[in-house]
Amino acid sequence: MLVSFANHSTAPVNLGGAERSLLRFVEDWLASDPTMTPTFVTKAPRGKFIEALDERGWSYDALRFRGWALPSPQPAPAAERAAFATVDYAAVNALIRLYERQRPDLVVTNTLVAPWASFAAAVLGIPQAWFVREYGDLDHGLQFQTGRAGVLSDIGLLAGAVVTNSEAMREHLARYIPADKLSVAYPTVDSERLRATRTDAPAVAPFPQADPGLRITVVGRVEESKGQHRVVDALGALRARGVTASVCFVGSWKHPGEDQRLTDRARALGVADHVVFTGEQRTPAPYVEAADVCITPSTIEAFGRTTAEYMTLGKAVVATRQGGSAELVEPGVTGALVDADDTTALTDAIAAYAADPASVRRHGAAAPDRLAAVMGAGHDNAAAIARLVALVGTEGYRLPQAARYWFELPGAYAALGATSARAAVGLLANRVRTRSGLVGRVLARPGAAVRKLVRR
Repeated sequence: MLVSFANHSTAPVNLGGAERSLLRFVEDWLASDPTMTPTFVTKAPRGKFIEALDERGWSYDALRFRGWALPSPQPAPAAERAAFATVDYAAVNALIRLYERQRPDLVVTNTLVAPWASFAAAVLGIPQAWFVREYGDLDHGLQFQTGRAGVLSDIGLLAGAVVTNSEAMREHLARYIPADKLSVAYPTVDSERLRATRTDAPAVAPFPQADPGLRITVVGRVEESKGQHRVVDALGALRARGVTASVCFVGSWKHPGEDQRLTDRARALGVADHVVFTGEQRTPAPYVEAADVCITPSTIEAFGRTTAEYMTLGKAVVATRQGGSAELVEPGVTGALVDADDTTALTDAIAAYAADPASVRRHGAAAPDRLAAVMGAGHDNAAAIARLVALVGTEGYRLPQAARYWFELPGAYAALGATSARAAVGLLANRVRTRSGLVGRVLARPGAAVRKLVRR
């Protein structure tokens, strides 16, 4: 059985939750069925995801493409949109030809952002499934080109099964996708690695203060949606109450100066000496181990991987109630839940732990069993694998035959405008070599077409 998995990110700095979940899912599938042959379609250029595929010896094809969920709310200029369309639909055409050669038994799209492998599968009638592991707009601020309802409804139309990473995500999609297509499979946390590395010496001292007070760790990318600013504000409010606490932020940041902006915020509140940034860490477990309490302060999380990792290591967790973390944390038993923008509630939860160290130990001790009960049989990778295997041999959703012709049009129209042609060819020229040694050429002699247009 040949299964093609489509991923959307190069993972330039680190593997995101979607990539980590996909890699573990494929490993679990191979462990249960070694005859399953995985192959991957991912975004070029080479990044951490392709490195992970190479480490495992898995084959892949990497292409340039954008998606139908973009980071800017502003419409791009017409020439830019034409260039993006040329590249995206050239990717679809390349995938159609790839799937005609490979003849996969199933195509699995592991992203909400880019549907191109799904479109190629629909042209050929190959059965397909989707993993939806993020909200897109609510958590990452992406803008759906055809609106949220349009994109999510189309996923429900194309897919034979849609697997989400939490009940919260399933309920969100149920407004747009038939309920019988939806199921939940909580991502598997690498508990063995977490426990094996928890006693490693941290590269950066997480709590260097002489009197750190209540020690708090927050793991995750440092940015607005992840909510580190909420913890800084809570530390300032605690200081006003005469309560000492310190926080260690573990993770990288995309926007230059994000750490400095948070440090300035902490300085204005008089708590800068109680805030530490470690940057990206390959093994975050030692920083979790050093904490009394861990916090997931995100605006919304589809799953809450860090929450699960904290609980695996036996830590009490304070998390926002929006999204998947609310399914993992049992208030008063393993931690506390607060509304994302309720700084007073977050401050109160931290203060309660600072005043009652016994509750810190008690909630932490209960966390692993609670996590196992929520993420056990029926909501794990084994259940998702069974759901996907059931699609093999069925007739997938098929687009009209004219769709293939329409996918080819943007490439043809690129020859009508030098700006869009140059932009598209520049992107296409950098398609990376596949593991099999083949290089995809999507446009015939694109350089010649551009030179001819430029001379006019």
